[in-house]
Amino acid sequence: MPVSVQFIDGINEEVSGISLRRRRDSGTNLVVLLFEDLEALKGGRSFTNKIDTLSLRDQEGEIKVIPSGMKFFFADDEHDLAKAECSFELRTQAELERVMRFLHRYADAYGFEFQSN
Repeated sequence: MPVSVQFIDGINEEVSGISLRRRRDSGTNLVVLLFEDLEALKGGRSFTNKIDTLSLRDQEGEIKVIPSGMKFFFADDEHDLAKAECSFELRTQAELERVMRFLHRYADAYGFEFQSN
């Protein structure tokens, strides 16, 4: 199974950046995926398909996450999407380990490099 990220089943999204964070107040791990474009928003798809989960797919199977936040940033004309950020929390060590395996596969497949800040 190819590595993919999907808001709508069968429509792959292209991740432009990945950020891993930890909430200071709770210690919960947070994943932020950055998108320069969202296929799910094109052609009215977001109005005909409910977008409330994010699917991360690889050879181990599918991880379904519920985004805890979604931010949209628009270009100067306020009609063109400049970028979007989707964040979700990982509450257990097992969730963190599984998502990290997915992220490493995604990084390998699409030429990302991990950098620590």
